Amino acid sequence: MSFLEKIRPFKEAEAEVLRARYRVTQPRRPEPWPVRDFAGAVSGGGKLIAEIKFKSPSHPEFRQDIAPATLAAVYQRHGAAALSIVTDRANFGTSLDDIASLREASDLPVIAKDFIIDPAQVRAAWEAGADAILLIARMLDTTMIDHLLEVTRKLGLATLVECHDQADLAMAQNAGADLVGVNNRNLATLTTDLRHGGALLPLIPPGVTRVSESGLNSRSDILTMTDLGADAFLVGHALLLSRDPGRKVAELCGRLPETGIRVKVCGITNPADAILASQSGADMVGVIFANSPRRAEPDRIGEIRAALPMTRLCGVFMDQDLEEVADAAARFELDMVQLHGSESPGYCRELSAKVGLPLIKVLRPDEVTVEKVNDYEAAAYFMVDLPKGTRSQPGPAEAARAARIISDRGRDVFLAGALTPDNVAAGIRTAAPYAVDVASGVEKSQGVKDPDLVQAFCKETRT
Repeated sequence: MSFLEKIRPFKEAEAEVLRARYRVTQPRRPEPWPVRDFAGAVSGGGKLIAEIKFKSPSHPEFRQDIAPATLAAVYQRHGAAALSIVTDRANFGTSLDDIASLREASDLPVIAKDFIIDPAQVRAAWEAGADAILLIARMLDTTMIDHLLEVTRKLGLATLVECHDQADLAMAQNAGADLVGVNNRNLATLTTDLRHGGALLPLIPPGVTRVSESGLNSRSDILTMTDLGADAFLVGHALLLSRDPGRKVAELCGRLPETGIRVKVCGITNPADAILASQSGADMVGVIFANSPRRAEPDRIGEIRAALPMTRLCGVFMDQDLEEVADAAARFELDMVQLHGSESPGYCRELSAKVGLPLIKVLRPDEVTVEKVNDYEAAAYFMVDLPKGTRSQPGPAEAARAARIISDRGRDVFLAGALTPDNVAAGIRTAAPYAVDVASGVEKSQGVKDPDLVQAFCKETRT
C-alpha cells in the first residue's frame, strides 16, 4: 500500500471535522493577510520554493527543530522566491497553525502542502493564511480536481497540481492547471530519480509554469532540470538536512559557489567597509559584539545589515550571556553566530536550539581533538584560529592537523589568525579550509579596512 493510500482515511476524517465546523461558522481570513502572488513569484525561471517541515516519513532519521519563522527569514535573505510548508502535523510535524508565523517573518508567498481531497481543506488553508495549495493528481478524480480548482480560484489562491506520470499530466491539463509540479519521487518506494521527472517535464504544454519537486540536492541538479524545462524548484530535504540551510539555499540559487574557498572579512565597523568587502568578493562579513577594539556599535550594525540585506552577516561573541546573543541574532537578522570564547557544548546546544542559526566554534589548533569535535555537535563549523604574536605558538602544520581532524568528522573549517594577502594562499594550501577569515590583515588602521588589501586578499584566496 502506498503512502497516499495509507493517509487517505486520515484526511477523510480531517475533512469531515472541517465540514462540521464550517456548517456552524464560515471560514474567515484575517484582514491583514492579503493573498500574495505565489504564481507570479515562481514564474520566470530559476525560482526556488524552500520547504519547511520537522520530520518526514521518507527519511525517518530526519528531525528539524529550527522554528519555522526563523527558517522563513533565512530562506528569504538567501534567495528563495516562495515558501512551502507541509501542513500534516502527524507525519511531518508542521501544520496550518505555523503559517501565521511565516507571514510575520517573511514577505514571501506560502504554499500549504497537504493531502487535499475535499474543499473544506482548501478553505482551511485559505483561512490559515496560505497563498497557494497543493493538489496531488493521484489522489483525485476528474470531477474533484475540477471542483477543487474552482474553489481555489474563487478564494484567490494559486494551485500547484502535482503529477507523477503522464495520466496525471493529462488530468492537470484537462483541468486547466497553470502551475504543474512533476515529482521525482516514486510514491511506492519513496525514492527519488531525476530521470523520472526529466522525462515528464517536456510534456507540459507552453504557458504552464513547471515545477520540479523532490531529489534536488545540488546546483547541477537545478541546472539539469532547468535545461529540461523546469521554471521553479521545490526543495525540502536538501535544505533541512544541511547544518546551514541558508547557505544551501544560496548555493542552489547560484548566489554562493558550491566549491572553492570562501572569504569572511571580519571586524567590520561601518557600512562602507561592509560594501567594500562584498564588492571585492567576500562571501561573509563579520561584526564583533564582544569586547574588542573592533567592536561595532549597534547603530552601525543596523546600517550594515540595511546596506547589505542579502549578504551573509556573522556576529562574533565571546562568553556572553545566551539571551544577549539570541537577542542580537534576532535584532540584526544575523545569518551565522561565531563563538570565540570558552562556550561549552551545552551552551552551544542551547543557543543553537534557540536561534536556529549555524554556529562557528573557534578553537586553537592545540585544542582540536576528535573528542572535542564530537562534543560540539551543535556547531555547524569550526574555526581554527592561529594565535598571534610569538614564534613558539602553533603554526601552519598544527593548523593543518587540526583542520584534518575537523574535516574528517564531516565539518567545514574556517582558517583564521594573522592572515594577510601575502600568506593566505600558503595557508589554504596547507590547511585546505572551507573558508578563510581576515580582520587586521586588511586594515589601514584599527577597525578601518584598506580597499587595496581587501581586494588583494580576496584575489589571492581564489588564485
